[in-house]
Amino acid sequence: MEKYSELLEFSKIMSEVKLVRWKDLPYFPIYADQLLQIVKDELSFLQIGDEKLITKNMVNNYVKWKMMPEPVKKKYEKLHIASLIVITILKQVVPITKIKDGIKLQIVLQGSEGAYDSFCEAFEESMQLTFLPILKGQNPYVLEERKIEYEKLAISSITMALSNKLLTERIIEIRNKSYHNQINYAKEVEENE
Repeated sequence: MEKYSELLEFSKIMSEVKLVRWKDLPYFPIYADQLLQIVKDELSFLQIGDEKLITKNMVNNYVKWKMMPEPVKKKYEKLHIASLIVITILKQVVPITKIKDGIKLQIVLQGSEGAYDSFCEAFEESMQLTFLPILKGQNPYVLEERKIEYEKLAISSITMALSNKLLTERIIEIRNKSYHNQINYAKEVEENE
């Protein structure tokens, strides 16, 4: 398992991801800088290198595209924070136009709080289903059966797609690093002969 230690470490982090629930979001209005910081902190597990997960320009665009409501007197509330968390996660795997339609649909079906908390639950479940088998050392890797209510099929499908994307990207990154290390080692051996 030594050669899989990096994947195990990553899987542990990913399987323990917890998103803040609606009731735990700030209940008072906040400024843009605070909004960005909350989202960055919540989604730090998605951060890769210097890539920016969210910026003020992105927030302004999401408001302009009516993906989230306009701020009130330059202040943001729970719905803004929840929307931004969901958009930032989903844009990893879905075009922005589809995210907008999906958010509107889920809010109509479940209300803002219900839609957001359902998303959080589905996301955490997907992360656990994807990453826990790796921690358990299952070989071959086995995805457990998952029963999904029809109303939550879209949310569950997209969160599963994202968790699988994250796993795939990390495996490729680790294998590329290993491959390049082997090549560099072979060159060093060759040069020293």
